[in-house]
Amino acid sequence: MQLNENLQICLLALTSRYPENVVDINEDILEPQRLGTDGWRALDILELLQSTHPEVLQTKARLVLDSQECSIYLVDQSEETPALCIHCEGKIPPYQGAMLERKEKHRRSLLDESFSSPPRLTTIRRR
Repeated sequence: MQLNENLQICLLALTSRYPENVVDINEDILEPQRLGTDGWRALDILELLQSTHPEVLQTKARLVLDSQECSIYLVDQSEETPALCIHCEGKIPPYQGAMLERKEKHRRSLLDESFSSPPRLTTIRRR
């Protein structure tokens, strides 16, 4: 199956046909992701991009699902390197959670970091 549409339509098509497939984000194409790159579902990526980079959803994309590869390319950026890698067959990595769960994990990790670092001492100067 190959679909040449915008990224939003490609993600919706993937969600419709394979809602449980796990998808990884390529940060070289879609920039660093503070909520992680691995273990997404297409619908979660759609939600993520709607809240962070809605303009990307309107870019030209190519969804390729066949026995050789399962990927989504952003045609204007790279036709050789996929923006999204879809795990279709073989050992599929675990789903890491929807955006809300990821935000909560990220928030907790930031809190853990702030409690694990030594407290800062502040010097007060008197006049």
